[in-house]
Amino acid sequence: MNARTHADKLAYFFIAFAVYLLIRAFSVYLTAPLVNVLLYVAIAISLLSSNVPRVMDIPLHYAYPVRCVEFFTFGIALVCFVALCIRHILA
Repeated sequence: MNARTHADKLAYFFIAFAVYLLIRAFSVYLTAPLVNVLLYVAIAISLLSSNVPRVMDIPLHYAYPVRCVEFFTFGIALVCFVALCIRHILA
């Protein structure tokens, strides 16, 4: 096996993990705090936008917007994580 195959397998794993996070977020959105759901969704979208272009060919004019979505959702995930940490420390 070559290195490209291992990279593809890792990308497919992250895509599957992102789908799992989306399913988990939408199944617990009524019972879990909103910050948890937003964290799950932001992580999932960030993982999808960073790994789907690795296994699929996307047109070049979509590359920059997908990268912007990846960075934006990663930032949202960081903010949610910090909010959860602060809530845990203060509670």
